[in-house]
Amino acid sequence: MRLAVLAGDARERAAAIEMARLGHTVRTFGGVGGPLESASAVAALTDADAVVGPALGTNLAGDQLRRGAGEPPLSLREAWLDAPRRGAAWVLGSAGPWLRHQVAGRQGEVHTYADASAFATLNAVPTAEGAISEATRLAGRTAWGSDVLVVGGGRCGLALVQRLVALGAAVTGAGRTPSERAAIAASGARPVSIDQGALALAASGCQLLFNTAPAPLIDTRVLEALPSGAVVVDLASGPGGTDFAAAASLGIPARLLPGLPGRLYPETAGRIVAEVVLDLLVGSRGGDRDGGSAGDR
Repeated sequence: MRLAVLAGDARERAAAIEMARLGHTVRTFGGVGGPLESASAVAALTDADAVVGPALGTNLAGDQLRRGAGEPPLSLREAWLDAPRRGAAWVLGSAGPWLRHQVAGRQGEVHTYADASAFATLNAVPTAEGAISEATRLAGRTAWGSDVLVVGGGRCGLALVQRLVALGAAVTGAGRTPSERAAIAASGARPVSIDQGALALAASGCQLLFNTAPAPLIDTRVLEALPSGAVVVDLASGPGGTDFAAAASLGIPARLLPGLPGRLYPETAGRIVAEVVLDLLVGSRGGDRDGGSAGDR
């Protein structure tokens, strides 16, 4: 396939390299860079079979592509959407209505994967490893020998629980549903329900608190229960689930850390993006994941 890779962070660079290694023709624009064919936007997009956008997706309106931390977004232009082959697919983490409307008007499809099961499961691994690294560095202590509370029993929460247990931490995991709590228990942690009373009680003995739930659960009551020296790492999508103002007033180090895979482990994160993107394209177009498709033969 002929692929155009736009914007993104270091993981998109690694994804582009991986897709080129698999035999696809890859052109890039918008800061992706790397040992690939970089071009102007129109040149990168011309005759592309598919366009790969950032895992961070678009803004809410859908007319800008998000980039790495500190980088300004890349504004999309209608002329750019005329350059790929008619019917070309766009694949990225998430997409707002402007991009969906523009692509549909050119007989193409937009595929998003940020919430897809395969991506969420794989991406939870570098997210969990990065979160543990950041939290232990912030606290000045190892996970081994620490009492830890993980809030949220989804893929990321469970990945955290499993790795923290393996590292020798005493882990309590808070899950919403009986199945989440069962998975937490099966991973060797103590399960509790997600309610303020249970969370405050669990927080009273923990040095490291990880939140993965995109809801305002880590409130003043929970924060006040934390012992001296405890730290909070929040991995939920913005604005997170922690009352950061309350944490600051209480003197508790608390960090919102989105996008850890792309920032800390771009090579691994890029391979994950490449795998998910190519699987989506093969499923939508048919053909060969390694360097070809029915439309290219």
